[in-house]
Amino acid sequence: MLNPVTTNLIKQLKISITLFKQANASLRVYQLTLASLLAAVPIITIIMGILGFTPTLKTMQANMVSLLEKHLAPGSSEVILPYLISFSDHAKNLPILGIAILILTALLLLNSCEQAIQSIWQIKQCRNLKERLLTYWAMLTLGPILLGLGLSIYATLLTLKWQGIEIAEFLGHLANLSSFILYFLLLFTFNYLTPNTNTEIKLTALSTFIGTLILSISNYIFTSFAQLFANYQIIYGAFAALPTLIIWLQISWSIVLASACLNAALHKQSLSKDPHIL
Repeated sequence: MLNPVTTNLIKQLKISITLFKQANASLRVYQLTLASLLAAVPIITIIMGILGFTPTLKTMQANMVSLLEKHLAPGSSEVILPYLISFSDHAKNLPILGIAILILTALLLLNSCEQAIQSIWQIKQCRNLKERLLTYWAMLTLGPILLGLGLSIYATLLTLKWQGIEIAEFLGHLANLSSFILYFLLLFTFNYLTPNTNTEIKLTALSTFIGTLILSISNYIFTSFAQLFANYQIIYGAFAALPTLIIWLQISWSIVLASACLNAALHKQSLSKDPHIL
């Protein structure tokens, strides 16, 4: 006979799978993948523009580029990233109408994310236009600044380690786990703020931790497989990078939405006052 924790875990997985199917999350994954491809240049342009607004923030741009090189789809970053940054630099010279279109494209991606989450949570009442615009604008402005600040701290810790300067053991482990922590913070923010309902920090953190763990493992596996097919890049050149990026985006969005389904399932059970929550 299964113990209560195992039984509850199976129950949560069943509820999560049901929510995933009911929300047509697989279709949402394709929509978000396409939206991500279209919004890549606008979002990078906005982030680089904000980080280049003042000399203090401008020093974070190099850290942002290093982050993209490290976490963009394995096997595609060295091919696609230079083009994205080049397009981003040229986009700064666009007229006001062109810049407005770039911002609108980025907002549409955020709107697609919100619609997917509301569908998973089965929320009928969406935020009004004013609340949406304020939320999206906060994500597009404060997000890059906080992310850049975190990257600067991380770069400082790495520099101290490379120079042989002793740092606290906790900070050393923190530097080694930077990728996991970064994924966790981004996914937690997504799971906690996006649903138009009350969310609990504890339950959101639990679902986010599981999602981050699966995302980190999948990236490691994907990197290993990408190295096995490195010969395709020799034959097809830059054309081989695009399918790799698309597959990586689909896998990543699938895990993100699955984490959102688990978060919704945990909250549903919490509302039912079930004492056995993982």
